[in-house]
Amino acid sequence: MNAKNHYANHLGNFYSWMLGDWKTKETEFREFLFKKNLTAKRNELAIDLGAGNGVQSLALSKLGYQVIAVDFNKQLLSELKKNAKDSNQSIQIVEDDILSVVQWKDKQPKFILCCGDTITHLNSKEEIQVFIKSCYESLIPGGNFLISFRDYSKSLTGDSRFIPVMSDPSKIHTCVLEYEEDKIRVTDQLYEKKEGGWVMSVSSYFKVRLLEEECLLYLKEAGFHSEWKETFQRMITILAKK
Repeated sequence: MNAKNHYANHLGNFYSWMLGDWKTKETEFREFLFKKNLTAKRNELAIDLGAGNGVQSLALSKLGYQVIAVDFNKQLLSELKKNAKDSNQSIQIVEDDILSVVQWKDKQPKFILCCGDTITHLNSKEEIQVFIKSCYESLIPGGNFLISFRDYSKSLTGDSRFIPVMSDPSKIHTCVLEYEEDKIRVTDQLYEKKEGGWVMSVSSYFKVRLLEEECLLYLKEAGFHSEWKETFQRMITILAKK
């Protein structure tokens, strides 16, 4: 499956459960942006690419940004809409691919985000390069681009390929990784306790095996200046400025 079908037919059904309490995650992300001095000035526009159920979008809205939230999964966007309503936040919600970012160039966004491991859902490193260039072209001068992705530089082998993600009395989610040179096959295995016993559902898709040095090079080639980068729990985060 490609990433969109994987989310539509499998992962989107339990993604928010896997992520944990969205209110806690939203607060943590909002505090992160505040600490990094990435709050809005004069009602600036932010575009959240791969918005999911709204963790980043809600944080941005509460920090004063106008927000366009983009994702390809209907179920997660439905959850985002509900979460925004519950939080009394106004967010423009768009069902689309993240490569669509250029359509908002004329709205002059000041901040573009592609967080989580969203960028590796694209089809190739060449497509990632095109995407980064599109983000650069879409931002106003001085605009910020925040990107994060998992550190896949070291291949996991043997038993280390099996990663326990989330569990409770009724569900168990395990992720299995198989490394190739430029891609990673990701298998999401879910056990659900139902009447009569445990039922397993499985689905796989590919992610691009993007390395930190490659991303930094793509950003530089597009015209960005990298402001800072940090790694926490194997998640690489980079802030680049136009």
